[in-house]
Amino acid sequence: MITIPVFIGIIINIIKPKSLPWVAEPILLIKNQNDLSAILSEPEIREIGLSVAFNLHNDGTLFVDAREEEYIKEGFITGAIYDDDIEVLAAKIDTLVGLDRPFVIYCSDDDCGSSEDLAYNLQDWGFMNILVFKGGWKMWTESGYQVQENE
Repeated sequence: MITIPVFIGIIINIIKPKSLPWVAEPILLIKNQNDLSAILSEPEIREIGLSVAFNLHNDGTLFVDAREEEYIKEGFITGAIYDDDIEVLAAKIDTLVGLDRPFVIYCSDDDCGSSEDLAYNLQDWGFMNILVFKGGWKMWTESGYQVQENE
């Protein structure tokens, strides 16, 4: 019963002028801050490494923690915001930076997919320049960078 709709969907995707990709494209890795400013005019989710994340944090860029609340209790990157409710979180981000300015999302480590999931959800809400710091909490704390204790 399900094979007919799947077959029809495949055919439509093949003949459609702007078809959906068969395999998701990997998130672009930004290696230095100069590359970042040159490409932020296009709405896209991009990946950044530790040094770019650190520089952006020092420049006052908003950080969003995508970890579950139980992990937030360990602490978080200083100044980061978080909320399990996507509507509340989207409203906070919109109030703080708007839809067009870049912000950084991170989660536990580079194996954690929560930051990417949140990035795609927020992109659906209209946010344009989302940066995913894949090293996340683990890389940040192992590097000895500033963290904030949860109260």
